[in-house]
Amino acid sequence: MRRLLELDAARSDADLGIERLWKGLEVTPRWTAPRWSCSATRCSPASSARPADGARPLLRIAAHVRTATRRWIAAAIGGYHDGENPLADDLASSFTAGILNLADRGFFSMDRWIRFSAGGAHLAWRVKNGAKSVPFKTIRVLSDGSELVMLRESDGMRTRRRREAGDPHALRMPGTTARLVTFTITARTRSGKAKTTLIRVLTTLLDHEAYPAREIAVLYAERWQIEIAFLHLKKTVRGPRRALRGQSPELARQEARALLLIHNMTATAAARAAALAGTDPGLIPFTAVLALIRGHVTADTCCQHCGRRPADPLASLLTAILAQPRHRDGRQRTSGRTPAERRTRHTEEVDYTIKITESNLPQWDENPES
Repeated sequence: MRRLLELDAARSDADLGIERLWKGLEVTPRWTAPRWSCSATRCSPASSARPADGARPLLRIAAHVRTATRRWIAAAIGGYHDGENPLADDLASSFTAGILNLADRGFFSMDRWIRFSAGGAHLAWRVKNGAKSVPFKTIRVLSDGSELVMLRESDGMRTRRRREAGDPHALRMPGTTARLVTFTITARTRSGKAKTTLIRVLTTLLDHEAYPAREIAVLYAERWQIEIAFLHLKKTVRGPRRALRGQSPELARQEARALLLIHNMTATAAARAAALAGTDPGLIPFTAVLALIRGHVTADTCCQHCGRRPADPLASLLTAILAQPRHRDGRQRTSGRTPAERRTRHTEEVDYTIKITESNLPQWDENPES
């Protein structure tokens, strides 16, 4: 099942007729790690840990996703107590040339930054806002408002890396140049409510003329595409409140990979239909596509009387997909994040205003002793 998923994930969006690139780069949202409940009672705590005594064991999944079609590139499966960062480290091999990855704050470290960009992939990762919470200083401010910064591993970061690697004599990592885009997003609803958020994105795209700061700020919103992909996986493919049926850690992982593969196959069918219609795959309703695929599975069997297969079941499936109503394009809405907020706040139309600002970082001194 792992090999089948790898073979399916290896197909690029261009192979399906979707060539939606951002300045020649394929955008991939951040990885994340939702939890899946297992029905197994024999899953060992070491492999599929329980959150508490008497609770069902849980699997945690981290994945790397394509923005255009929401198809998985790679996935790592661990237990409940496996952290997001260790699982994300297993995805490093999927970061290859031609990719621009967007990640949320909490994943950045100098070691991970260097390893994930070593294969030629570009990164645009959100970092924390505190001036002392990130290991870099400003070299100079560029004309578009972004900044070239120098990343240096602090003593505390080196100590932690030595402890995690089990190497007490590991040398300090070399300084690395990157670019920082700092901006605010003001969300204003139809009722007049406004909220401003400060965001800092660190990127390997150093050319501010080819990759303007405002365009990077607008693009960063695409990282939420992975949340939609996980919603489809958990609610539509698996089904709400349904536990995995595997009665051992190995079977539970196999079932999880099978669900990932089904998600990829459904997204592939939607992408093929979108390519035929010349539209955005995101406008094709995922739930309807999955229902049509389930209905067409029996249509691709041999006739009991003549023994022949249908002439072109895939063509009829794509035709049925294109006959479905499309999602509305360009909608921007906001709603409460917690259940309590959603009980008192209605979903509203929202407008976003982006403004590039300067950071509060100290200046880099080129003196080696600084």
